[in-house]
Amino acid sequence: MLGFSHSEKDLGFVALVLNINLISYWFGVTFWGSKLSKLGLWRSTVLAISGFLLANLVFCLTLFVSESPSLLLVSASRLLLGLFSSAFIILAHSYLAIINNSNVGQLAKTSGSITIGRLLGPCIALLPLVGLWVLSAPVLFALIALIYCLVAKSSWPAEIEQNKPLATPSSLSEYLPFKYILLLAVFTTSLVSMVQYLILPLLIGFGYQGAQATKIYASLLLYLSVIIIVYQFVLLPLFARSQARLPAVLVGSLLVGVLLLSVPLSNWSFVLLALAVMAFAISGLPSWYSQQAYLNNPTLSFRAKRSAFLARAHTAGYLIGTAVASASLMLGIPLLTPIWVFSLAMVALVLVVNQHARLQPAPN
Repeated sequence: MLGFSHSEKDLGFVALVLNINLISYWFGVTFWGSKLSKLGLWRSTVLAISGFLLANLVFCLTLFVSESPSLLLVSASRLLLGLFSSAFIILAHSYLAIINNSNVGQLAKTSGSITIGRLLGPCIALLPLVGLWVLSAPVLFALIALIYCLVAKSSWPAEIEQNKPLATPSSLSEYLPFKYILLLAVFTTSLVSMVQYLILPLLIGFGYQGAQATKIYASLLLYLSVIIIVYQFVLLPLFARSQARLPAVLVGSLLVGVLLLSVPLSNWSFVLLALAVMAFAISGLPSWYSQQAYLNNPTLSFRAKRSAFLARAHTAGYLIGTAVASASLMLGIPLLTPIWVFSLAMVALVLVVNQHARLQPAPN
């Protein structure tokens, strides 16, 4: 592949090249957060989709058309992919904000769409298709989205291109410290990483090893993805109707889930229950604290910048969670120890953010 052998060193370098998009993603969210209001939402959407389409086309053509794939072109395509894909969550949240529909239920459905995409990718990879057709799937989806944007331009709400400030960021920061929301975002995604690592010792405890353990691990991740989609599209929109009670429900679900994981797990039914309860909190908290971050300020610039900060916090959280989990396993520290520490910190942050949110008028 790409002219490299199958040695561990070369395969590691290939993996680094294929994941180089994470670097451009990190910087890309800042770019879109600052430029979206200047470009306008429709232009930004068309530009992001076009760039995403181009990056995937270059990647596919480089790998499957050329007899000797260029490492430089592959790296460039992955960098472009990270840059343009970093725009999508910012665009989605900004759109919901401008049409005055950024409630927890709608934000949860947006997250659910992302979860479906993450689930759809591996499913397509399992189809009996050659590699070119599998990697062409993002090209097809991007092309459909681009055509839709071009055709439906006239139907986009006129307010999308406007900037109507209702509150200044400085006045909001006095009542709703954004730094607490960012910390909550970091801890939430860190917890996701650590729970994924916790599953591995559970498999070993149940006697699974090798290929069988890999299969069971993949099945558990599939199970979590499916129930999270159900939560984000069905249960969370229902619970979101009671804004005052939602934080308590999410905190309760988090603590009960961690408590169940702390009990010696003797059968799979108990494991699945513990993961399902905890998944409700993990899937609901991002939508809730995102709404708090956007509270009462629908300006395109404000929402885009805050969405960019949240995206970077989520990326940092995954890295921190992975590092903490890896260090715990290497040092022989039970993973439940950092999981409890992070969970209790999240509870404290939810209480602080919710207390400040009560000082603000209820969102429409």
